[in-house]
Amino acid sequence: MTKIIELTKKLVSIPSWVDGQTNEIKIGEFIFEYLKNNSKLSLEKEMVVNGRFNILARNSQDIKTLVMGHIDTVGINNNWETDPVIPIIKDGKLFGRGTTDMKSGIAAMMLLAINKNLPKDVGFLFYIDEEYDFAGMIKFITDYGAEIKPKSIISLDGSELEIANGCRGLIEISARVKGISCHAATPKNGVNAIEVSTKSIEKLKEYLFQYIDPELGITSVNLASIEGRGSASNVVPDNCQFVLDIRPSTPQINARLILDQLNIFVTELGGKFINPKVKFDFGSWLTPKSKLEKFGINFKNISTSGYMDTQMLWQIFTKPDCLTIGAGAQSTAHAANEYVEIEKLEKLENILLNIIQNI
Repeated sequence: MTKIIELTKKLVSIPSWVDGQTNEIKIGEFIFEYLKNNSKLSLEKEMVVNGRFNILARNSQDIKTLVMGHIDTVGINNNWETDPVIPIIKDGKLFGRGTTDMKSGIAAMMLLAINKNLPKDVGFLFYIDEEYDFAGMIKFITDYGAEIKPKSIISLDGSELEIANGCRGLIEISARVKGISCHAATPKNGVNAIEVSTKSIEKLKEYLFQYIDPELGITSVNLASIEGRGSASNVVPDNCQFVLDIRPSTPQINARLILDQLNIFVTELGGKFINPKVKFDFGSWLTPKSKLEKFGINFKNISTSGYMDTQMLWQIFTKPDCLTIGAGAQSTAHAANEYVEIEKLEKLENILLNIIQNI
């Protein structure tokens, strides 16, 4: 069994989702001790919240290339056919929670960190909370955003041994719409807050359709939740709350634009736009393919991409060359029976070394 398989199995066996009983502390300690005992890298624990920490490992104070990966996973869902924290190999696949997202990538990072052929001026960021509220990345940017200036960033939060050169952003907002209640028999005497909300969201979708990027595709809008009702079934509802998840594909779109447009649409329909809140306001990221073609690796279709917090570093470090790559099966990320193909996993270490030597 190769080292990368053994190490991936060990990482999978350490639960690192975040709930009332579990978090990333134990896996962080394992990674820290592994690097301490097997490398000559300078190691720093960056405390984030409640004892949870990021790890920055580097062979120089001047980091020109930053390799990054998150050490948390999502929790355990139903329909697993095996124990998700007891990794098992079957039919050429390694099964377990995090095999794709992204403990196979973390294993590759750890092995690269102890590789004798590691170039100079390389840093490794192992960070927490990517699957939840981005606390690890936000803390890293706060502490190191002005200290280091990498010219290239490699994220192992990828899949299929293909390069992703960008991602759409992430905007999450919530708001309340106030209408006017009246008897259901005479709805024209009132303003139905639920109808105003849904019609305004449809208008927003139409408005955002004009923002299309040739590579990142359309800007998508997901009505994640909606709640509203009148005091009885025979009363027009005067209150509605909703949450929207928006994936902007162009840099012109931000939370302020979204809120302004919704306010216009709601007002035009007779409602009042009340108490809007922004949870996330992250833009898109795009590195030209021409800067990454030298590796001879296929590119992923990023037109339906989810958000990757590589974008935060790309933005704060003034748009260095960025890419993501990994060995996992993207279709199994966050799903039951998550797996990584052994053949792809065993190729990842050499592919990563080639990238970092030539980027």
